[in-house]
Amino acid sequence: MFHRQCNWLVCYCLVLLNVLALTACQSAMPSPPRTLLLNIGSEPATLDPALATDPSALQVVRMLFLSLVDTAPTTGAPQHSLATSWAVSADGLVWEFKLRNDARWVRYNPANNRIEVQRAVTADDVVYSVRRVFDPRVNSGFAPIFASLIRGAESLRTADPKKTSDATFEQLFAALGVQAIDETTVRFTLTRPAVYFPSIVSTWLVRTQPREAIEAGGTVWTEPGKIWTNGPYVLERWAHRREIVLRKNEAWYDAELVQIARIRFVMIPDATSALEAYRAGNLDSLDPYGGLTATLLEQARQDPLLNQHLRIVPTLCSHYYGFNTAKPPFNDPLVRKAFTAALDRETLVTSMVRLGEPARWFTRPELYASLDISDTIGIPFNVNQAREYLRQAGYDGRTKRLPIITLGVNSHEVHEQIAETLVQMWKNTLNAEVRVTKLDWKSYLQQLREDAPNIFRLGYCAYYPDAANFGRVFTSKSPDNFTRWSNAAFDQAIDTAARQVDIRQRRALYRTAEKILVEDDAVIIPLWWSVRATLTRPNVERTYAIVDGYERLETWGFK
Repeated sequence: MFHRQCNWLVCYCLVLLNVLALTACQSAMPSPPRTLLLNIGSEPATLDPALATDPSALQVVRMLFLSLVDTAPTTGAPQHSLATSWAVSADGLVWEFKLRNDARWVRYNPANNRIEVQRAVTADDVVYSVRRVFDPRVNSGFAPIFASLIRGAESLRTADPKKTSDATFEQLFAALGVQAIDETTVRFTLTRPAVYFPSIVSTWLVRTQPREAIEAGGTVWTEPGKIWTNGPYVLERWAHRREIVLRKNEAWYDAELVQIARIRFVMIPDATSALEAYRAGNLDSLDPYGGLTATLLEQARQDPLLNQHLRIVPTLCSHYYGFNTAKPPFNDPLVRKAFTAALDRETLVTSMVRLGEPARWFTRPELYASLDISDTIGIPFNVNQAREYLRQAGYDGRTKRLPIITLGVNSHEVHEQIAETLVQMWKNTLNAEVRVTKLDWKSYLQQLREDAPNIFRLGYCAYYPDAANFGRVFTSKSPDNFTRWSNAAFDQAIDTAARQVDIRQRRALYRTAEKILVEDDAVIIPLWWSVRATLTRPNVERTYAIVDGYERLETWGFK
């Protein structure tokens, strides 16, 4: 009896040990890596780096293809990427970039679920990619933006494909200011000095493209299984109008730093539905697409949980009212200063704009070489000072009164409401009669080019995160300067800054220019710098990019 009972106990103990061992093994097994769930809003028009222009497409393209230079998320400062170093000639016209030798083109093969290395990325790939951007047969939307900066680019991009022979195109390609010196050195020749050139090549200009895949795949070369990529992720799945799935590229040179194995982009076009998906746990962040509207922002702030997930992030857009300095009474800088000092930007942003920060100058702070947010230049809101400026200009309200003034805006409910609010501020402070006129966007732009009203509304969004992108807007020859104003000292400061390598001296020059623009000559009234509001789950470690479509997802991780 004793013997049998002992056997039973031994069996029981053995079973229990096996169960515990199995449980221990199961608990020790690593859980499958989490997929990062994000929203890109709508179907990207293309994933071709030469053609992608919308933020959703740019974000996916950025994860797949390397550029020569990357940008620091919060400052826009140039950082190494495909290029490990760069140098500029004494005259500022020739730039040489030295490429890393461990970047590889890869192809994800859906048939065997493998990432297959194709070959090394070389300087010839950079040359091919830049040529393709300016090739008129490709029709890149980026080509007109900076063609004037690259030697030979304007001639290439304006060539008529129907009248230009292949031999002539080859001549135009050879004359383009980009060439491979050797396998890992590429040289650019510019038409004018631009010390900010690394910031330009960090975004649109040199997103490398694979010649073999493009020539073999034709119009569908960006589909999974056909596409070659060289970035931190590969294209695993593209279910059109539904989702895009990216998978970590184990052959990427910094693969060990990439924590997130898979990214799933869904396509939710409206902010309300995206917020509902976030509440339901189906999104880890509202970035990279959209974020919260002003109304949804207030809802999030009132929600104790969502408020903890909320983050306000700068963007590259500035909004302003410009004066037509060729038309009385705004040919007098004192009158311009009076109208500037009469506006309460704090109230405007708090009550109406909401997704913005009151602006005291034009260039968005927190960009590379831009002014610090603590700077004091600009004309602040001051009722008494506004009236004094007007009195000094000779408008005493009795013997000399202001004429009726026209304020032009493009047709848009928000812009029209803002205009009426500011008109009332000018009425209350300066007893000014300002009439608002509105036109559709196309007609409005035509009006600004031909005969801008006394005051006009505009916004400007930078193409790349450097103060130079804003500084050029109001130079004498700028096509975006509708104020009819020019100032030699302003032009000189902007031109000198484009040649100045030292970041502190560049910043000082841009400060000089801004002071002339918004304080000394008071050519525009800076209104607000745009921001975006987004939600991200606390278990996601991330950065926040100031350039739309350029979130550094390869640096994100889960806590």
